[in-house]
Amino acid sequence: MNSTLSHDQAWTLGIVSNCWKAQLDAGVELDVLVDESLQRGFRVIELRQGSLGKYEFGAMSLPRPDRLAELQSRFTGVQFNMAMSLPCLGGEMTRRTPLFVAGRAAAIAMARGGQPHLRLVDLETQPSQRPELTVGYVARALVELTESLIETHGVLSIENAKQPWPWFRSVLDEARRRLGHNATRLRCCFDPCNLLVTECPDDVPDIVASIVPDDVSMIHVKQRRDGQILPDVSAGDLDWPALLYVIQQHGHTAPVLFEVAPHADVWQHLKHGVSHLFEAVVSERGAST
Repeated sequence: MNSTLSHDQAWTLGIVSNCWKAQLDAGVELDVLVDESLQRGFRVIELRQGSLGKYEFGAMSLPRPDRLAELQSRFTGVQFNMAMSLPCLGGEMTRRTPLFVAGRAAAIAMARGGQPHLRLVDLETQPSQRPELTVGYVARALVELTESLIETHGVLSIENAKQPWPWFRSVLDEARRRLGHNATRLRCCFDPCNLLVTECPDDVPDIVASIVPDDVSMIHVKQRRDGQILPDVSAGDLDWPALLYVIQQHGHTAPVLFEVAPHADVWQHLKHGVSHLFEAVVSERGAST
């Protein structure tokens, strides 16, 4: 599988582990799936809480740092990060919140002396229903969480999800302003498909074009149709080749991680998606020159 978009830029490709839920539920070991992804050219793996197999436990799917460290040691050619679903934009989470502590510990374990990376997504907080959630109030809490990662020389990424993009962007900008010279330790896990939850579809290309490379730690790629996430990214509500071309033109170097819907033929869907999208980007680039 060739991830090269053009002669002057290559993309680092990755996968979010919830793509493998069908395989994990069928008893396939996470190690096997990581090895397969590496063989297919996916070198960044986001380990998503709830899709870790034997590397998590309990009703809350808590990660096992000791086992995750062992996983990292077996796949030194893979860049791992830990991903968890937490109400991190509600302004009430602190560095002592148990689930955050668990995610931080897992990120540290997987870094093995490198840079820990914890990604959070908030699927609960609705700013429109909570007028007390001012930008400053939420930014203060994010600063505290980020400083907890900074102590480990790590990075905290927040994914845009169910919150309006202008509000989300304002919160991250304010938190980064307060972090000063450590601003780049707080980044956005940018998911254009999630924008369709809160924004007008016609606005998505302009939002994508507004993203500054230094603000982004990774880019999630998934496709939607009729409100449902699809197992293949080639056709749906988003014109992914056009979006990837804009991202390329703006000099982004963040890894591109596929987060397709689980499917028994996940590898075939990923192969088709990569081939279709990146060949289309090359074609679009040629047409514009």
